[in-house]
Amino acid sequence: MKRLILLIFALMFFTAVQSQEVTSTTTESETVVLKSKRGINILPEAGEWGLGISANPFLNYAGNFFQGNSFNGSPTFSYVTNPANNVGLFGKYMIDANTAYRVRFNAGVGTQVDKAVVTQNEITPDVNYPAFTEDFRKTSSQTILLAAGYEKRRGKSRVQGVYGGEVVLGYTGGKQTYEYGNSVSQDFNAPITNNFGTNIISGTTAAAVSRVTEQKSGASYYAGVRGFIGIEYFIAPRVSIGGEFGYSLAFRSASRTLVTSERWDANSNTVKETKTDVGTPANYFTFVGVSLDNLSGAVNLLFYF
Repeated sequence: MKRLILLIFALMFFTAVQSQEVTSTTTESETVVLKSKRGINILPEAGEWGLGISANPFLNYAGNFFQGNSFNGSPTFSYVTNPANNVGLFGKYMIDANTAYRVRFNAGVGTQVDKAVVTQNEITPDVNYPAFTEDFRKTSSQTILLAAGYEKRRGKSRVQGVYGGEVVLGYTGGKQTYEYGNSVSQDFNAPITNNFGTNIISGTTAAAVSRVTEQKSGASYYAGVRGFIGIEYFIAPRVSIGGEFGYSLAFRSASRTLVTSERWDANSNTVKETKTDVGTPANYFTFVGVSLDNLSGAVNLLFYF
């Protein structure tokens, strides 16, 4: 049944493509205009916008479908991948039939909260009815990547070559903050604390002598230029499938990772806060180098409107 449904869709697609057989007309400037039998221009025109997504999920779905794989979830939209990590939104604006401005953008903000129940510190605890409290760890991260460029295309058929260059800018950072149900005090200078993994610097979960209250990951900044070349094949008016390769030259700057911890100071009879560099001791600047991207061979779908 599944093969029959897919065969019907394939026949519908083939019929649609055949019904859009190209005719060519030539203007006074010798520019070839490709049209379907219904008179619709196949290639994008000046003033139109384009949106790009990855075709891989759909191709994988079709392949699994024909192979009869039992696990064959429906395809989902994911976005075009390119240099300097993944770029979520890929858009174009056609200046004219052979030139376009392009932009790729990705902004990710994530927050995760972990909670743990621990025994509450009491001077006179009731062994029959112990009290409990909660420790929390909040992890947040931010990633921003922006690429803006200029694209040229050439070709007199459905197959169009694309090439050009772009500037890529990026930022990533994050931090972890901790809230403890048992505070550090004169009565409990080594309180019961849940071990989230790296938050107990010295002591044990039953008696944490020094523990982390905040850890800021070093912010990382990325800047580079990228040249690209690729192909688009227009399977229908304003709809193309293709891919591209790029060569990047980039630099990266990152700041230190800072850990803030707390412990009881018997000399001052107060809670003492300490800040410590972890990993990279100071800001640094790195030449990332020249590299070829997109070797995974991603196939992209582009829609113009």
